[in-house]
Formats: sequence, C-alpha cells, structure tokens
Amino acid sequence: MPSNDNSKALRRRWTARAAATTLAAGSLTLTLAGLSTAQAAPATTKTTATVVKVVTRMPVGKMLATIKGRSLYIKPKGGCTGACLVSWPPLLMPKGTNMPRGVRCLGTARFGTRLQVTYRGKRLYKFAGDSGSSLNGNGLSGFKAAKLISGTCP
Repeated sequence: MPSNDNSKALRRRWTARAAATTLAAGSLTLTLAGLSTAQAAPATTKTTATVVKVVTRMPVGKMLATIKGRSLYIKPKGGCTGACLVSWPPLLMPKGTNMPRGVRCLGTARFGTRLQVTYRGKRLYKFAGDSGSSLNGNGLSGFKAAKLISGTCP
C-alpha cells in the first residue's frame, strides 16, 4: 500500500505541475496577444505637430506661414499636380505625425503616401520663388496668400 499512496502523490504533483504549466502558457499567450494589440495602437493614435503660424505681411495682413516664416498659399480653384508642384511644393506633415497645429481650421489631405496640410479645406503650398518673408507668389498661377479668416471652420 505504501507504493500505491506514493503513486497517488506523484500523480497529484504531476497534475498540479501540468495545470500550472498550462496556466502559464495561457497567460503568456494572452500577454503576447495584448502586446500585438498595443503595438498596432500607435497607427491610430493622433500625433500632432505645429506646422503653421500667423504672420502679418502687407498688403495681405494676417496670413499663414510655415513655422520658419515662409509664406503659405492656397489655390482657390483647381489643384496643383505634375509640373505645377515644382514651383508650388505642398506643405506636408512631418513623418510620423497626422494632426496639424498652429491655428484653427487646419486639417490634412492625402498626398501620395504623406499628408498635406489644409486650411479651411484648401491645400497649403509654398512658393519656390519666395525667400524669407517674401510674398512673390501672391496672385501667380491662381494662387493666393493664405489669409487668416476668422469664424467657424467649415
């Protein structure tokens, strides 16, 4: 009988160890599944970047500029593609960010694999012929200085 009791005790220990191993494996699986979900979360997280500021430039008055001070423009009608982009490069969000800051009514629109900054639903562009705080592009090719507009956003 002692051997039978010893055998039962061994079986109980083995069963307890097997249950503990199964529980640990299940916990590890759940933890890894949680990590996969957590790693996917940053893709939907909104990361912001300040991309524009308000400046005063004559004859326009208060208007938008890049954070480095370059004048920004919109094209009220139509868009800018192909050769137009050589003279009018788009204002793009920094890589890894997707929410523009700086003034009210900013947004984004797809530009290839990147995001272009918009103001009141219009895409923002720089002018290649500008330097410093110049406004050389105002009125050229249908582009207008991005004048600050008060009121509610569309």
